[in-house]
Amino acid sequence: MVPTEAVTAISSIPPLITLSQGDTEGAMQLSTEAGWNQTADDWQLFLRHGKVFGILEDGALSATAAIMPYGTEIAWVSMVLTRKSRRGCGFGTRLLKHCLSAIETEGRTALLDATPAGEIIYRRLGFEGHEAFTRWVGTGGGQPRGDVAAPDIAAAISAANRAFGANRTDLLANFASRRPDLCHYEPNTGLCVFGREGRLATQIGPVVGTAPSPDSPEAEAQLATLIGEITGPVLLDVADRCTRIGERLELLGFDRQRPFLRMKRGPWLPPENGSTVTAIAGPEFG
Repeated sequence: MVPTEAVTAISSIPPLITLSQGDTEGAMQLSTEAGWNQTADDWQLFLRHGKVFGILEDGALSATAAIMPYGTEIAWVSMVLTRKSRRGCGFGTRLLKHCLSAIETEGRTALLDATPAGEIIYRRLGFEGHEAFTRWVGTGGGQPRGDVAAPDIAAAISAANRAFGANRTDLLANFASRRPDLCHYEPNTGLCVFGREGRLATQIGPVVGTAPSPDSPEAEAQLATLIGEITGPVLLDVADRCTRIGERLELLGFDRQRPFLRMKRGPWLPPENGSTVTAIAGPEFG
């Protein structure tokens, strides 16, 4: 995700603080002002399972940056936000560098999903890219089914963790509890899907396709079915190598909104079966 101001530094930046659950409302104000899709539930995931740093001015939250640890080797960097009136003051850069220092101290690799503008900044900070994704935006069919069997959530979480290469059980269990109707698992193929409500649209992801291909007919059919059941706007961040999925989304009236490049800073490498990831959980969660 992109820092909200250029890489600058000034000596007058207020001290950084660590946020708590009581800061959810102020954090939501920042992401809402930026036009992002996060809900209070999403922010509380960061506050409960990760670390969120912020800058307060006159009792109001002016900037944030978050770290979400996954397993023992990596940490996701996200939610780098600055209030519009305070952009250009170096707040986001200060918070980002603080996150990277904390991750390095813990011996973890930092990962994030960057837009093209952010890629330039992150490369200067030692990040390298290794996988490309595109956000697709469209509208669901609004035809929910009432006869869908409950999925094996534990098996779906296990499959998604293997494909990602790190333990994200807390994150995925939270998604499944919030929208169990968006959680699907096919034991015969290993195909699993998660989703959640956003402030602006329903986000589908992560999606782990059938091995060895994330772009399988099974994944295409499952996503098309799920999109048909959702009412209102829908977002998917799909791996660029999934051309079959992209063609199907175009047929369903979806448009490409923006690219993301997955980047890392540190020695961790994605698993060999990482290519079974069809769609990510979103740039804020990876």
